[in-house]
Amino acid sequence: MTLPAAHETSLPIQQFGRPNCPRCGGVLLVAEESEFNPHGRIRHSWSCDDCGHKFVTSITLWPR
Repeated sequence: MTLPAAHETSLPIQQFGRPNCPRCGGVLLVAEESEFNPHGRIRHSWSCDDCGHKFVTSITLWPR
């Protein structure tokens, strides 16, 4: 499942680089889907096991 870019978010990252759910604060361990693009960005689609909230995070591997 890929969510529109408008749903991408900057989240507080807990120890070991794991995001917290923006709705309930639960720690997520594994992304449901990851997508790499040739511009050095990786998008991760997440679904919280605690509350079911779905969201997307994005990281840059190298500067443009």
